[in-house]
Amino acid sequence: MLATFLSVFVGIPRATTARRIIFGALVVCGALLTVFSFDALRSTGGSASRLAHHLPLLGAAGLGGLVFLAAATWLAWRYPEWAMPAVIILAPLRIGVALGSSTSNLLVPLYLLLIAVAIAEMVVRDRLVLPDGWRPDPVRIALAVMIAVVGLSSLWVGQNYAPHTKAFGDALIKLFAFFLPFGVLYYVVYNYASDARRLLRLLLTFVGAGVAMAAIGIVQYPTHLIIVNRAGIEKALTLEHTFRANALFWDPNIFGRFLVCVMLVGTALFLTARLRGGAQGRRYAIWLAAAVLLAAVAFVVTFSRSSVAGLAIGALVLEMAWLGRRKGTIAVIVTVLILAVGLGGITLLRHHHGNAFKFDTTAGLNKITGGRVYLVKTGVRMFEHRPVAGIGLGGFPLAYAHYRTTTRAVLSLRDSHTTVVTVAAEQGLLGLAAFAALLVTFFATTLRKRRFGADRRLYLWQAALVACVLAIFVHSLSYNAFFEDPYMWVFMALASATATRIVSPPPPEAGQTLADSTPPAASAE
Repeated sequence: MLATFLSVFVGIPRATTARRIIFGALVVCGALLTVFSFDALRSTGGSASRLAHHLPLLGAAGLGGLVFLAAATWLAWRYPEWAMPAVIILAPLRIGVALGSSTSNLLVPLYLLLIAVAIAEMVVRDRLVLPDGWRPDPVRIALAVMIAVVGLSSLWVGQNYAPHTKAFGDALIKLFAFFLPFGVLYYVVYNYASDARRLLRLLLTFVGAGVAMAAIGIVQYPTHLIIVNRAGIEKALTLEHTFRANALFWDPNIFGRFLVCVMLVGTALFLTARLRGGAQGRRYAIWLAAAVLLAAVAFVVTFSRSSVAGLAIGALVLEMAWLGRRKGTIAVIVTVLILAVGLGGITLLRHHHGNAFKFDTTAGLNKITGGRVYLVKTGVRMFEHRPVAGIGLGGFPLAYAHYRTTTRAVLSLRDSHTTVVTVAAEQGLLGLAAFAALLVTFFATTLRKRRFGADRRLYLWQAALVACVLAIFVHSLSYNAFFEDPYMWVFMALASATATRIVSPPPPEAGQTLADSTPPAASAE
């Protein structure tokens, strides 16, 4: 399944035989996966098992799902300009799904819409075929290598620390819930962003979604209204005596990360709206300034320290792109000072009992960092025991009890909070090399000022996209969830498309008319 997916993700050659083999393999793998999933549901407890034993009900649900998928596919094919903005809006919405003995919070609405869009674009429009003279997207190749390493590591997960069936099941959930569907997300977003007009549509959609989420978060703070993850928010409130807004996101830290990206993208659009001039440009600037201000207010009530660090780094990139080196350096220093004060204030509000002595000991530092010190030490120990290939995909929570470095660590906190440590522990040196290659490839490909020439507007948009990816990476160093964030894949796809398609458009696809291949500058106007 992994090999077949990667061949589709990288690109299918024109040879009819190769295409038939690949699509045939996808059908066979999909059928086998359906059979194995049905068998797994029958052997688990809970509502999923009861549903699997009622074949008529299961058949009716399957038929209804097919009808819904067919309708969604037709809508995605008939209205492609609305399908991708809908993907941007639905990206953060999670639904709890009982899988075995635990419940996973999966992006079910996004999965369904992605399947519909993928069928409409890849099958109906046949846009999988590589056109003549096409140069591969370097970032997509690097992502394919990362997905391959991560997927292969699921084969040896669970050795010496957990039952293989349990560990392998958790690895497949990680693979099929995040890496593979988000690979499809990258593909369809990259294909859609073919000109500046479409890029602007997605950026405005993202800021609009941010305004809606920010409004929910602002209402939450005084009212203590909890829509998603009530148990988690109430537990944090009990421990820290501070209510943290999360809007429709599972965690306040992810909400804070999202708002960081909203502020960065909104600021870039605000700056370019001012460049446009005129009454319409002033109206856009006012709307965007209000959106950024609303996101900033909601950002404060998330009390996310890791998001402050991400905002500082993202602002650095955007300010340097906007002001240049000299003025940008001054703006960066001021920004870092302001955010450093904010970081200290958030820490005092969240941990206002005995902060002075908590930095003096490892246990105190571990407590004020939310258990991250012991998690990092345990991850390093996993890496030392299996340095080459790691313990396997998704193995960190299961292996934590076996590899933990101290008995004082709380066993209820077992998920790694640092992406680099997670990759080192679960995929070893192979994963670290693939991860480093991905980051180097992305940043080397996407932000080269000379590519944009005099198009300052497009350059600032690109700077915001790169700043968002960098902010998410910095945030993942203290929270994890780099590859598990769908917006990371969206921003990577948009930045790569801007650098390789909008600035340097590829040759027209086979069958494309001259009217369809309008230059980006003209379509942007």
